Amino acid sequence: MSDESALDTARSRLRVAEAQLGSAERAVRDASVRARFAGFIARRFVSRGEFVSQGDKLFHLVSLDPIEVEFHLPEADSSRVRKGILIEVTVAPYPDEVFEAVAHMVSPTIDPRTRTLRVKALIDNRDGRLRPGLFARANLGIARREGVITVPEEAILQRLGGPVVFRVLDGNRVERIPVKIGVIRDGWVEIREGLGPRDRIVSRGHSDLIDGSSVVARNRDGTLPVSAAPPVASVASEAIE
Repeated sequence: MSDESALDTARSRLRVAEAQLGSAERAVRDASVRARFAGFIARRFVSRGEFVSQGDKLFHLVSLDPIEVEFHLPEADSSRVRKGILIEVTVAPYPDEVFEAVAHMVSPTIDPRTRTLRVKALIDNRDGRLRPGLFARANLGIARREGVITVPEEAILQRLGGPVVFRVLDGNRVERIPVKIGVIRDGWVEIREGLGPRDRIVSRGHSDLIDGSSVVARNRDGTLPVSAAPPVASVASEAIE
């Protein structure tokens, strides 16, 4: 074999070796998983030495600083919040301490199902005392409203022109009443316009009612009342924030 042929053979072997080295280096890089942020491992889904495939979950990584709080604001108060405002937050483990959060995300749309606005805010958590999953109470400084009218959430029907309820008239006949709703909390809805504090309304079995339909008042357990049924719409015993 001539010197030139030997040199060509050596060059070919070098290129093969370089390709193999590149493949090995790429395999090493692919075997290393790096997170996009610094944090703590909250849960590990695989064990050391376990075979994994592309797309398998490896770890649940959480970042504690800053920590994010998410809450939903009634549409009636949606104009009171914007990016950058300060929000006071309290949590159960520290009931006497107020944490300051800064709103960084305000949803551009109102949830059509709950009629609420989703808001996210960030809290400085360098000491690591706050943990993901805590129940938090956010205070935007919204004034308390005493003596509001509330009805069961199931009494509200969504129609093309907006929310309505069926009010019971004398003789147990009903009429459809458009209403303006406010805060929704714990299965009850604030009625800002449309009803009075002593009105009786239908809360169940009313999806097919029309104006003038006759109804029979029953207790919530389905039994007939001993005396005249009290109004279902009532003045709230507690103020709604």
